[in-house]
Amino acid sequence: MRREVYLLCFGPGRELLTVRPGPGAVRALPSVRRRERETYEEAARGLMGRGVMRAGDTVARIGPVPAWAPDGRREARLVTCHASTLFPFAGGSWEPWETALAGLRHPGGSELGAFVEGYLGGWIPGGWITLGP
Repeated sequence: MRREVYLLCFGPGRELLTVRPGPGAVRALPSVRRRERETYEEAARGLMGRGVMRAGDTVARIGPVPAWAPDGRREARLVTCHASTLFPFAGGSWEPWETALAGLRHPGGSELGAFVEGYLGGWIPGGWITLGP
C-alpha cells in the first residue's frame, strides 16, 4: 500500500507552494512517499527541510482512496506548514492559494478548497480532520 504525505505549505501572504512533478505534468502539492517504518510526521519533516518551513497545527487524513489513484490502495495525509519567505523549492512555485487550487491535482477532493479557506480563516481548529475525495 502506498502511504504518502502532501504539504499544504503557505507563504507569508497566504501563497501556496505547488510543484510540477515532470515536464507537461499538472501542478501538484509537494509530496513524498512514506518509507517502511517511517511515521507520517518523519516523512513530512524530511520534505519540509530544516528551518525553512514550520509545521502547522492541522493534519488531514484522506478518507477513501482518491479517484485518480491508479492502484486503488493509497493512504495519505495533508500536513499544513508555513514558510516565512517565498524560498526556491525544486520544481516549485508560489501562487495565491485560490489560484493554485484551481488547477491543482490533489488528494483532498472537492473538500480541499473549504479546508484551506477554513484553516487560513481560523475556523478549522488544530488537530486532525478527515477529508474525502
